[in-house]
Amino acid sequence: MTMRIPRVVPIVCAALAALAALAPATADAAPPADAEGWLDGLTDRVVADLAAGKPLVVQAHVPLCDNDVIPCGNARLGDGDRPDRNLYWATTEGFLGWFGRRGGGWQQVLDTDGAAIDEDHVLDLRVWRRELTTPAAWKRAGAPPRFTMYVVAQAWRGEQIHRAFTHYADDLYGVTTHAVTLPDGTKIAAGGDAHIVAYVGHNHLMDLAAFDWQAVAKRADARPRGAIAIACHTAIYMQDIVPGPRQVPLVLTRDFLLASAAALDGAVLGFARGGDYAAIRKGAAAGYADGGDKPLARVFGAFSNPADKRWGKPSYSRGLNLHAEVHRAAQGTAK
Repeated sequence: MTMRIPRVVPIVCAALAALAALAPATADAAPPADAEGWLDGLTDRVVADLAAGKPLVVQAHVPLCDNDVIPCGNARLGDGDRPDRNLYWATTEGFLGWFGRRGGGWQQVLDTDGAAIDEDHVLDLRVWRRELTTPAAWKRAGAPPRFTMYVVAQAWRGEQIHRAFTHYADDLYGVTTHAVTLPDGTKIAAGGDAHIVAYVGHNHLMDLAAFDWQAVAKRADARPRGAIAIACHTAIYMQDIVPGPRQVPLVLTRDFLLASAAALDGAVLGFARGGDYAAIRKGAAAGYADGGDKPLARVFGAFSNPADKRWGKPSYSRGLNLHAEVHRAAQGTAK
């Protein structure tokens, strides 16, 4: 049974700044030509794999909310050693609650833990499957009429957030890979073999003086992957460092918000249905709105990608801008 999220905990990034109202809706813009090319490259990879009979795979890293890292609302929601009661995992907007909800369209096909991938700090590992009709453009490019999508979600021990984020970065650049075996013997190429790599949790970059993305990039492979980071204010930290033809920015964020499985669901379905950046961004925002019973117009501006008019621009927070500048300077890419 999943827990409903108490309305006293709508946002959990308050340890770093005063709570802010979610950004108002902002209009979409035509993405830059190079960003359009990035999305085309990711789509080409996915279509080729679907044509070869492979599924579309989403890898999600979820460091559990932990009261020793940030305020999570109460002791129960913020016990980073208990996935079964955690804010990001067991509630209605957490992974078990959202992907396991009745009528949600997902079927759970694996319930295990980190032993399946030799990772002690992954306390719960779930896989959900969904069958989808192939977008017309993908069929014209050679994909079959229908395909399977898997979401492989790993709940990391809350105090191991740095390990979780490091694994996210490594997977996003194709440094690490692992196979997940389902009970029927099906092997899913997850980790860095996934087509989309997501991080859903507290923005660990806010805790660090810098994160060495360049060191990760030096070990990268050549395959494109969709990048998703659903945590408070990920865009200001990542938009000038990470995106490119191999790390395609599907969804980042520009405000304080809950690390929501519903937003991830909306984003990946937006892509899997053949959507452009604008559709993927709207999918993430619509999922977040549905999960939290909020008006779409109120939350839309919290989500960003190259279709957002503010893409590449500073945050409204001077403090976050200054901290993100330190991160950029550490990469040799300060602007």
